[in-house]
Amino acid sequence: MNATDNQMQKVIFDLGSDTWHGFVTESVWATSLGCGIYQLENSPFFAKGISLGDAVITSRVEGQIKVVGLGPKSGHSTYRILILQDKHDPVLFSKSWEPLECLGCSYEYGDFGYQMYAVDVPESVDIEIAYAFLERGEQQGAWDFEEGHCGHL
Repeated sequence: MNATDNQMQKVIFDLGSDTWHGFVTESVWATSLGCGIYQLENSPFFAKGISLGDAVITSRVEGQIKVVGLGPKSGHSTYRILILQDKHDPVLFSKSWEPLECLGCSYEYGDFGYQMYAVDVPESVDIEIAYAFLERGEQQGAWDFEEGHCGHL
């Protein structure tokens, strides 16, 4: 193992061509654990069945590190909050997000012509409570959301 092995690198997920968002791949930061196994260092926006901290099995293809399989799970879950540009109410979003943040959830933000938040729900957070707050935010009109991966037992 050399010094660069522990640095974060992008791993590429193939998403397929029949996705609602139109992206066929997604790159996620990950740290090498050796032997082509990487641990995800951020939450995916589009790849399903995977969360922050999960391990993936990779293969180098045309200079890229492609995910070819899934490894051990971290126990984290991923949800995606979607907000259309003309519906964004920053005050309502903050008010609806605050209870999730207090539980220990975090998010990454992306602008894809619409605002999307990849929400990480750590293993230590009660998933039923987090899900109830996500539903409440949707019911109040703060966002729409979907489950990307439920890794909680």
